[in-house]
Amino acid sequence: MEPLVSIITPVYNSEEYLEETILSVINQTYKNWELLLIDDYSTDNSYKIIEKYLTDERIKYLRNERNSGPAITRNVGLEKSKGEYIAFLDSDDIWAKNKLELQIDYMKKNSIRICHGDYIFIDKNGKEIKKIITDDILSYKILLKENQIKTSFLIVNKNLIVEIRFPLIKHEDFAFFLELLKKGEISKKIDFIVGKYRIQENSVSSNKLKSAIWTWNIYRKYERLNLLQSVHYFSNYIYRGLRKYKR
Repeated sequence: MEPLVSIITPVYNSEEYLEETILSVINQTYKNWELLLIDDYSTDNSYKIIEKYLTDERIKYLRNERNSGPAITRNVGLEKSKGEYIAFLDSDDIWAKNKLELQIDYMKKNSIRICHGDYIFIDKNGKEIKKIITDDILSYKILLKENQIKTSFLIVNKNLIVEIRFPLIKHEDFAFFLELLKKGEISKKIDFIVGKYRIQENSVSSNKLKSAIWTWNIYRKYERLNLLQSVHYFSNYIYRGLRKYKR
């Protein structure tokens, strides 16, 4: 039997794109999954969209008692997950229909515990902007230069993250990925476009300065790199970030 994959999706006021995201899971060629939709105290119609799909026993709905942010919300999903593999899917992103099938098969055949893939930037209307090509192999030091992993396109063997959780800091996803790779683990890429990442208007241009500050703080306060190391990796981060988001 195919191993169970737990898909963790934080939901916060996601009514505009949520249905498309859910359907991209339902339409997967790989069928043995559970979708954990964790509502971070939404105030819009997100639940009404989710409610239509709760007849599918693979789809589970949880709701935080207060708005808690993405780190706590994803950690709730990790605690509730039952799968051998963990996948993440943000509530405005979309998966290719054979993403799970190809990634799980690749991981099993190559005896790896982390797998990432290339993806496509899309705008709020779903128009394709740019294809993002990631490195074939990502190590801790490579990732420090540029966060090439998008949460929605990563699959991890659950036994690797028994004691790892998303920290309560800004850029919690980047810190989480670094923690995964810190002890010599690597992530290998499947040569396949695994999904589409939606760029919101306030997620790139208006937040570039904040993102840079958060990244610097991860180097200095979370990873505790010395000043010289931090400058080295930060300069790479700036250069690669400008290259990635240039249209």
